[in-house]
Amino acid sequence: MKTNLQDLIDHRSFVTADETVGLVFQLFSGQAIEFMAVVDGERLLGMCAKHNIGLLLGTQYGYSLFAHKKIRDHLMQSPVYTAVGTDIHDVFRTVFARSMDCFYDDVLLTGKNGEFLGLIHTLTLIKLQNRFHLENIHILEEQQREINLKNAQIETDLRMSRELQQALLPVHYPTFPPEAEATVSSLKFCHHYYPFGVVGGDFFHVRQLSDFIAGIFIADVMGHGVPAALITAMLRALLEKCGEEATNPSQLLAQINNETTKILAQINNVTLFATALYLIVDAKNGSIRYATAGHPSPILIRNRLGLVETMEHPDPGTILGIFENAIFPMHEMTIEPDDRILLFTDGLFEFEDRQGLEFGLQRLMDTVEKGINLPISEAVESLITNVRNYSKNNQFSDDVCLLAVDINSVSK
Repeated sequence: MKTNLQDLIDHRSFVTADETVGLVFQLFSGQAIEFMAVVDGERLLGMCAKHNIGLLLGTQYGYSLFAHKKIRDHLMQSPVYTAVGTDIHDVFRTVFARSMDCFYDDVLLTGKNGEFLGLIHTLTLIKLQNRFHLENIHILEEQQREINLKNAQIETDLRMSRELQQALLPVHYPTFPPEAEATVSSLKFCHHYYPFGVVGGDFFHVRQLSDFIAGIFIADVMGHGVPAALITAMLRALLEKCGEEATNPSQLLAQINNETTKILAQINNVTLFATALYLIVDAKNGSIRYATAGHPSPILIRNRLGLVETMEHPDPGTILGIFENAIFPMHEMTIEPDDRILLFTDGLFEFEDRQGLEFGLQRLMDTVEKGINLPISEAVESLITNVRNYSKNNQFSDDVCLLAVDINSVSK
């Protein structure tokens, strides 16, 4: 597929090589970027990073020693350059082969004569590759439909796969404590699951860890259809194997990531990955602990205060299936009775209307707020209806998984 790399430019921020380190750090502070190009006249020297400069100036005598030094002396080591006209697949191979410590660094785009054109975020390239895979999978699925018209057995197999995948989703949720009726359970659940194709690449699982503690896992495999469904089945099996790790979000994601990376590494010439989040909610102690592998942040609804907020993770971790021995830091928050947590995949908000406007996370937050006082099942139904009404032809363009969790009052 032909791709104009200039269309992928996310920003064109640059500083001259003779600017001081202190001034460059001030420029970073006024912009929502992490990297800037460094130029000397028409010549591109390299790239500087906000994080590196912050570490440099943040030491005991760092500011006095380095603030007036020139930025040309503090460039990043071995940034990735790519020239206009480079095949996008070559760009993918170069960028995704980087080590974890520089995997998310911006990519410098240069012109035919080496002049600076702009910077491309790694996440932009990940999304583009994902789109390529989706288009390829869509083509394969279209071919599969044609084959299915001639081969009834294939159609039967796919239908059975869908039924099996649906069977893995909960019909009845555990109650907390186990002997409680569903109406008085300290944790209540409700979900919506929509596979874009015959089978999907999203899934979730609720695990009872004790009388008042639940472990909740949600994942989104790149793409959708049969390939993604196979990966979800693999993740489900790995999740079932977890023992003591189930009580520690960091350890659970680390174990699943290591196993997934080893398996996917055996697939030649294809990059596959998944985002995931594992959350442990303790209804009795009023706390949640979670770790994330590049997954969208959940939404926390504080009903008593009438607030809707995202549960941003200070260190969201990397995606599953790319780096073995990756670390997934755990984050803790407090919750109150009557709070509600919404966990979801990006298909719920990453789609466009007929005019090409993306629904987006902020519009999702606004829609959630409209149903803040509804019972859990009505809130989920209302949210899905309102979101779908925004989309093209009232249909989602990707797999969608939404799980709502209500925290009810518990006597301590």
